Amino acid sequence: MAKQIPGTAKPPYEISNHFPTKFNRIVYRTYNNIFNRLYPVKPIVFSTSLAAATAYHVRNPENALVNSLSSIGSQALRIGAASFLTAYTPVFLIRCFLKYWFFSYKRFLFEDPKNLSFLTKVWGVVHKVLGRIAPPKLNSTGYLLPNVPVPALKDTVRRYLESVEPLLSEKEYEGIVQKSETFLNNEGPKLQRYAILMSYFTDNYVTGFWEKYAYLYNRDCLLVNTSVAHCDLIEDRPANQAVRAAHIAYIETLSMLAMDRENIKPIGNGLTSSRHYDNCYAGTRVPGEQIDVNVNYGVSRHVAVLSKGCFYKVDLFDENGNIYTTEQLSEIFKDLLRRNDVPSEGEAELAALTTDRREKWCQNRKDYFLCDPKNRESLEMIESAAIFLIMDESEDYGYNPEKPEVLDNFLRNMLTGNGVNRWADKSLNHIVAKNGRCGGTTEHSIGDGAEFDHMMENFIYMDNKVIKYPEVIEDIYAEKDWTPNPKLRLAERFSFNINEPMKAEITRCLETYSVLRDDVDVAATNFTDWGKNRIKEGKCSPDAFLQMAIQLASYRDQGKFSLTYESASQRFYQNSRTETLRTVSKDSCAFVRAMEDPKCSDNERLTLLRKACESHGFRNKECMVGKGIDRHLFVLYILSKGTNTSSPFLDYYINQKWVLSTSQPPNVTGLHNEDEMPERSWLGACFGPVTKEGYGICYRFAGNHSICAHITSFKSAENTDSHRLQQHLKNALHDMANLFHKEMNGLPN
Repeated sequence: MAKQIPGTAKPPYEISNHFPTKFNRIVYRTYNNIFNRLYPVKPIVFSTSLAAATAYHVRNPENALVNSLSSIGSQALRIGAASFLTAYTPVFLIRCFLKYWFFSYKRFLFEDPKNLSFLTKVWGVVHKVLGRIAPPKLNSTGYLLPNVPVPALKDTVRRYLESVEPLLSEKEYEGIVQKSETFLNNEGPKLQRYAILMSYFTDNYVTGFWEKYAYLYNRDCLLVNTSVAHCDLIEDRPANQAVRAAHIAYIETLSMLAMDRENIKPIGNGLTSSRHYDNCYAGTRVPGEQIDVNVNYGVSRHVAVLSKGCFYKVDLFDENGNIYTTEQLSEIFKDLLRRNDVPSEGEAELAALTTDRREKWCQNRKDYFLCDPKNRESLEMIESAAIFLIMDESEDYGYNPEKPEVLDNFLRNMLTGNGVNRWADKSLNHIVAKNGRCGGTTEHSIGDGAEFDHMMENFIYMDNKVIKYPEVIEDIYAEKDWTPNPKLRLAERFSFNINEPMKAEITRCLETYSVLRDDVDVAATNFTDWGKNRIKEGKCSPDAFLQMAIQLASYRDQGKFSLTYESASQRFYQNSRTETLRTVSKDSCAFVRAMEDPKCSDNERLTLLRKACESHGFRNKECMVGKGIDRHLFVLYILSKGTNTSSPFLDYYINQKWVLSTSQPPNVTGLHNEDEMPERSWLGACFGPVTKEGYGICYRFAGNHSICAHITSFKSAENTDSHRLQQHLKNALHDMANLFHKEMNGLPN
């Protein structure tokens, strides 16, 4: 079934080279379901136990267990039930132990790694043994993870007040304190009871509301506002456009097949939820009048391609269901790129319709696609594709440390597109430029940084360590008489019926989106002076250090503290996604003020920095164990609207604007050592600001050698400038690192 593909390293997941038939898929999905329901006991072990138990009860039919089942009329059924109980009881007890102790144990997060308690050491041994003797599949531990707890109402309100106090005037703070007291004495307890009741009957009291109202209910354009962009490596493997497209299609197909078979290794050996991988491939977000819905087509046989304004279907498998090799796919894409097809009027701009507000795109989709048989078929070709692949005509995407504007342009184009070269509904848009550089956009409602980064790390490893590239970069257009292998299924063009009203809508959508596109300002940073090792040497958490640097940079940029969102993980719980870590605190503000106070010594500044980092790290861990602020208050707000309950406190909370929205894509696999070949480090991702007057900052640590931090804002906002904040951030990083340098070298303050 699974052949080793040629390369220099072992793939990060078991490879399947064949498209599954309906029967194949039923078989392996049924097996996986049984595997997951029995985990950590393997089906073969359970089957053996069941057979042994059956043999025992057949030989001893009058034993106490069989006799206790006398209400079951048939002797055969009594023996069957007794055998199942005998075999499954140990499985049940083991799973109870895992669910209610092993997966619920979180004390290790708060202990000093150098001074662990006995219980944590036992937990660590169980974790190690479990990973070796019973490695889980992607979704094996989903039902063993605990439900996310509902925090105590008073604790959440207290934490909230602590988080906003540094941001408000004394009068404003007194006002929100009064609102909070009214909330705690009146509507709060009732809403809390509803939340607790929900937690009893759902696997996660937050996720359903969060996905529905934070994402699917949003009516704004998806691009810039919610979609996340990414680009490739500092120095990518040399390849022409056809070869790069072939590698993307091939690797993503292998990943899709592995994910469907649950052969992807779960993060943390199953300690975290893997529920949100389902819609990563062959998925689309279907617009609705009031709310969208995510639709998944399972395993797809093709990718949809947009090239020179024309739409194509490229098959990923041959007539026997075998996946095409990268060489075969390269030939297919080479043939596609050499064609001289001319788009019909309006076809090249058709995708602009997907950039519209969701209710308007919903109506246009009904009027111009669903009501026309040809357009409906072509639309389904796009929506059911594994990914949407764009062959970009640009030749200037890349990274040049001497020309920072090159990376700015690269990431800005990955985030916004040009208005006609993204199918915004698709879960994955991959872009391949004419010079072979690649990137893309991901629709955010399907998942978060954990899923996207997991897929990206696997992709980078496959592309750099497993799949071979041609030694010579071929000029696709050089050989005039070249013809493709006739045995290959070449790209099949599909088209649309575009009438005059549809053309008018396309034009309107493009004009509207162009205003948003041109308003986006991106400052992409690859800070190479030092990396996270310098921060660790200074006895600070790298993430907390960078968050404090952002606070210092923002204060210098705006002259005040700003409400800051950092995406935190809550993945230790069933069906969980993210929590908000509020960066601004009394400790962070004290540190920033000390940095700006010329009377303050460097020793005092360093002490305050470490205290702020420690406080930030502790609050991050609280978020990880379900003691965050925002998801709890968000649910209470939704419940207040659903029950028609007036709550001035929750109304105030929901109307606060996140001026700084920050996120760090986590390193989740450890597959790719970015210090071995720094030039093969991933440049990272970016997203738009969540408010007109704010910034979006996406950062990652590239090994120990550099920090990638990409800043976005809107040009039309009078108070923001991405490049200005970028310079403030660089200065802040140096100023803070100098505190370590002076301490280590015993230099005077």
